[in-house]
Amino acid sequence: MKEVKFAIIDIETTGGGIKGNKITEICVLVVQNGEVINEYTSLVNPGTEIPLYIETLTNINDKMLVDAPKFSEIASKIQEITRDCIFVAHNVNFDYNIIKAEFESLNLSFQRKRLCTVRLAKKLIPGLFSYSLGNLCTSINIPHDNKHRAYGDCEATVTLFKRFIDLDPDYEVFKDFLNQKTAASYLPPNFRKSDFEKLPSTTGVYFFKDKDGIPLYIGKAKNIKSRIKSHFQEKSNRKYSLMQATYSIDYELTGSELLALLWESSLILKYFPKFNKAQKKVSRPYTLTSYHNQKGIEQFVIHKNKVSPVSWMKFYTREEAIKFLEFLCQEFRLCPKYCGLQAGVAECSHYKINDCSGMCRGEIEVTEYNQRVSRAIDYIHEYENSCLLVEKGRTKTEKSFIYLKKGRYAGYGFIENSEELSEPSQFDNYLIPQENSNYADRILNSYLKNKKYIKKIALEPQEEAAELQKEEWFG
Repeated sequence: MKEVKFAIIDIETTGGGIKGNKITEICVLVVQNGEVINEYTSLVNPGTEIPLYIETLTNINDKMLVDAPKFSEIASKIQEITRDCIFVAHNVNFDYNIIKAEFESLNLSFQRKRLCTVRLAKKLIPGLFSYSLGNLCTSINIPHDNKHRAYGDCEATVTLFKRFIDLDPDYEVFKDFLNQKTAASYLPPNFRKSDFEKLPSTTGVYFFKDKDGIPLYIGKAKNIKSRIKSHFQEKSNRKYSLMQATYSIDYELTGSELLALLWESSLILKYFPKFNKAQKKVSRPYTLTSYHNQKGIEQFVIHKNKVSPVSWMKFYTREEAIKFLEFLCQEFRLCPKYCGLQAGVAECSHYKINDCSGMCRGEIEVTEYNQRVSRAIDYIHEYENSCLLVEKGRTKTEKSFIYLKKGRYAGYGFIENSEELSEPSQFDNYLIPQENSNYADRILNSYLKNKKYIKKIALEPQEEAAELQKEEWFG
């Protein structure tokens, strides 16, 4: 690789991650066969004010940049000096993606092969406490003057780069990094390629962790490896900060997507990871209740804040409640007017439900209509019974189950396919108890209402340790 040219680059910016970050200074030192053969340094007018903390860090202020060229004026120079070069920087994805974004803002393409001196340092000089440019230079006695200025940092990176060539004279490590065509080329600087390759392509929950093993971000995925790769490739400021702080990634397999969703929610509530967006506060639910009106008709109603003597069901959005009431109307031939779907009308004229029971027109007896309502309420009770939801397991030889105690999430477990769930002792020993939450309620309510077929093993609601009676398919 002696004939290969390396464009070693450092930039100073307005700060704030990758997106929206503008260059204030750039330095390019082109190295070939261990020697600098070309260079370019310039201040850059970002077209915006420099934040005070950036000015304090770099000593670059607005006055210095008034007469500096805009990036559009030096873009051709950057293209020319880096052409046919491998783009090298300390934490390369930061510099590369910001420069690429500057070109994209001009509707220009910028594509170069990349090498990261952080990753090279970890491979060639393992075991150091810190791999920041300043600490790395101190550890191995490399002069580093004029810190946090493009030329000073770039010059130190060139010296560091030459040290790497001395440690890898046949460029074996260099070639290995350059030939990576997988997500490894997007790996966070503190995360090893070998750890990525060990990640499973199955369903579960994953954890991005900091150097102390504390969860920074928790997510769930049908394919853990593929989802984590997409995190590596995302260019948002938040994801960039997460990648810089990540030292390891852990995971737990669930087999079931539903269980992964429940477990993710539970873990976020337990750890409150820094990079998870706060779980939206679940508002007070809408309650489905019923009462006998003045005509003796059993009438459904949805309310949010009132206290009622009976409460049949909870919903966390009005849309969910309306959708379920429309289902009850159609399934049990009820009247939209008496299901709270229409108001201020003498007779039903619902936009969706044409097959009204006729109660609003006096075409059936109140007793007959109330019997239909009673059958609808019996159907609702199915959601409130204690039961097991049977789901996929983590392997082909097992199944998972989710335990609903009186309609509320109470735990989960895994059991071999050969085991028959025919009495409590056969799942109780495998049960991992969990606390219910509004988030779990919402996840399960949505799942039960929208899943066409649910493998559900019903338990007697009267007894907490009841016998398992039957296996049914509810659709």
